[in-house]
Amino acid sequence: MNMQKINRFWQSANLFLAPVLLVVLIYYKESMTFYQFLLWLHLPFLMFHECEEYVLSPVSFKEFFNLKTPFGSQTNPNYPLDEGYVFQVNIVIAWPAVIIGALLANIAPWVGFSMMIFELTINNLMHTIIFQPKKPAYNPGLITNSLLLLPLGTVAFLTALDFFHWYDWALSVALGVLIVGLLAYKTTSRQKRGDQESVKTKM
Repeated sequence: MNMQKINRFWQSANLFLAPVLLVVLIYYKESMTFYQFLLWLHLPFLMFHECEEYVLSPVSFKEFFNLKTPFGSQTNPNYPLDEGYVFQVNIVIAWPAVIIGALLANIAPWVGFSMMIFELTINNLMHTIIFQPKKPAYNPGLITNSLLLLPLGTVAFLTALDFFHWYDWALSVALGVLIVGLLAYKTTSRQKRGDQESVKTKM
């Protein structure tokens, strides 16, 4: 299975899917609560973000992460993030989490907000601080994170203040930490395996 071709397909398709989905959501906005609309809005915004990271940026987020951040190998454009990792994080984890959260917005509102917590903390922290170690510069995803995801998460937070109970906040944080933990575990596991293989090669 050629994961690179699969990734290029859905990443490029986002250029068409995101605007169409945005128009559909706006058309049906009146049939949803405002909070549910915000959670559904997260999906096309995420697609726009992925377009910037993998289609519109001169260097893809994968290569940038691997070559220019403290978490990457600095030498291998496919380590620790590879095409399979990119697919799993975006299509297997992020998209389903956002969709399920929007579907459960009026039943379990904390589910969808867990992804908003991820956007407001980890994603925003990476693009605005961690990836800017020396001086302000562009990194893949910075623009859509700053103009779309961060404002969306802020509005969702302010909206949730009106009706969230303490357990909604607690469950949102717990699920958000679980998602972040899974991604961190996967990344560090790949880093350890890569380091071990590098040591074996030198021996």
